[in-house]
Amino acid sequence: MKKKVSRQRFSTGRAKRVTGKGLKFSAFFIGVGGEGVLTSATMVAEAAHLEGHFVRGIQLHGLAQRGGSIPTIVRFGSEKDVVSPAITEGDADLVIAFEPLEAARATHYASKEKTAFIIDDYPYMPVYANLLDLPYPPMAEIVKRVKPFAKDLMVFNAHHLAEEEFGLAVLGNTMLLGAAIGAGVLPLKPASFRSVIKAMPRRADDNRKAFDEGLKLGKR
Repeated sequence: MKKKVSRQRFSTGRAKRVTGKGLKFSAFFIGVGGEGVLTSATMVAEAAHLEGHFVRGIQLHGLAQRGGSIPTIVRFGSEKDVVSPAITEGDADLVIAFEPLEAARATHYASKEKTAFIIDDYPYMPVYANLLDLPYPPMAEIVKRVKPFAKDLMVFNAHHLAEEEFGLAVLGNTMLLGAAIGAGVLPLKPASFRSVIKAMPRRADDNRKAFDEGLKLGKR
């Protein structure tokens, strides 16, 4: 049976759409090593560059082989405004969590006044958690932990959909990027992403389809 498309939105108000002159945008990406977090952040950086933005970013390397958290920051806007590649507490405009529990770990960088969360509901159980049979919190509990730090919070089943449609769950990352743009919380143009995707060495067509599906998800 085909999996039902799922999108849940929990918010106290829509996150402000940041556009036009004086744009300074900070996106925080978080996931588990091996999920493609760095690749997704790079796609955003390249799309922002294509649109003429000054781009800075920072990644934490070295944990991919350990199944650890991979936080990555991409900032774009004018060179005058985007001074540092890093952000401080509560400074993220957008948090994209490719693994649900990692969203809760990213709340330090979020603020109830401004931050939008895009979360995939596809859990990635750490090896030690499986070995020790440790409990994984339900999605409702994770949402409860994140809500105090989110102005806008959306949960998607992108990885499940990508696994079903393309046979590769990681394409859910591209779907989430499309959802962020479709929902209006990532101020970049779909055409810029399609240009970045077109230049991909592998599975460009599948990534484009996943991105377009994400756009539709975000607009629902």
